[in-house]
Amino acid sequence: MIRQALSAALLASVIAQPVTAQSDFMLPDLDERPENPDCPNAPSRPESIEGMTARALADELYQQQGYRNVVEAGECTCAIRFPSWDRVTEALETDFAGISRFEYLEIISDIQSTTKAYRREGRPICRDAGLW
Repeated sequence: MIRQALSAALLASVIAQPVTAQSDFMLPDLDERPENPDCPNAPSRPESIEGMTARALADELYQQQGYRNVVEAGECTCAIRFPSWDRVTEALETDFAGISRFEYLEIISDIQSTTKAYRREGRPICRDAGLW
């Protein structure tokens, strides 16, 4: 009987400790992390793009623009690699406005291929600048 009481008390204390420790634990706020840790002041994705169904297209176009800028400039700075979203927003409103899912699927692979080509060429430039 005493053995059972001691076992129950020991079990209760073991179970209670993690609960107490967990009550003081707070998860980090992931929203506070910058989108681009190498360039924390880089422009954030506009809210108008956040809810878009073509958000992946917007992100791809933005990355392509940044890598193209790096390649064309031959240097990598935060301002060059992470430009304003204005050109992407304009392209979405004019060139890609109202495209169907089928049209999106037709063009996205070409856009991704172009982005990858610029990334391959721009990565060493940004690495040398410490921004990769």
